[in-house]
Amino acid sequence: MELMKAYNLIAFLLIPLALSQAVSASDIRSSTGKAETAAIVSAATDYVKKNSGRNMEFRITIEDVSGDFARARVDPLKKETDPALVYLKRTGGKWEGLTIGTSFQNSDLKELGVPKNLWRWNHD
Repeated sequence: MELMKAYNLIAFLLIPLALSQAVSASDIRSSTGKAETAAIVSAATDYVKKNSGRNMEFRITIEDVSGDFARARVDPLKKETDPALVYLKRTGGKWEGLTIGTSFQNSDLKELGVPKNLWRWNHD
């Protein structure tokens, strides 16, 4: 029984730590390596901080990567705003944010060059 309490205490202490991390790798394709994942998360984090207009804590989850484009989800930790998506593009080996928002017109994503398979709402 004491062992069970110890495991519960460890889990209780680790959950906030896990939630405070900027990287969530659960949805990343296996072909994306650790360095590439870190570069995408870093670029997404920088882009969100510069373009969100809020000083908030958030978690970035890479949802999908296709060639030189990526889609990541932005989840505020304090639920002060809705989750958002950020689209990124790799140019000259460096990932940079393209756009952030809670909803996108497919025509806008097409204009930015985002591949159709990364569109969240994949209809014309």
